[in-house]
Amino acid sequence: MAGRTTAARSVASVGTTSGSTAITAPSGSFDVTGDKGAAITGTGIPAGATLAAIASSTAATLSANATATGTVTATVGPELEAQAGFVGFSPVSLAQENGWTVAGVVAGKSADVLSDAVTRISQPVAP
Repeated sequence: MAGRTTAARSVASVGTTSGSTAITAPSGSFDVTGDKGAAITGTGIPAGATLAAIASSTAATLSANATATGTVTATVGPELEAQAGFVGFSPVSLAQENGWTVAGVVAGKSADVLSDAVTRISQPVAP
């Protein structure tokens, strides 16, 4: 896997077995250090399942038993802020490119829905 991202990604040829938590995939499909706890969805993968453990780039363990046997395309992620930590900075305008804002976010909530009660730390843009 090249690079680190918190975005959802598609993984082709994921093998599932009904009643088992073990899944397999082609080489490089799983990030041994970064995918643990990530959400995973797909045919035969129960709703709300996560990657409970990553044995290698080709083998992982689901948090719940698969509901069907087959080879499917699964979606891994997106990672929540609580799993990934700081997920990046995107200036709203060119005038903000030298400033920054850090906002605390409840896991699973988009930064677009932060309430006014959320603590924000900001550095003003130099004049």
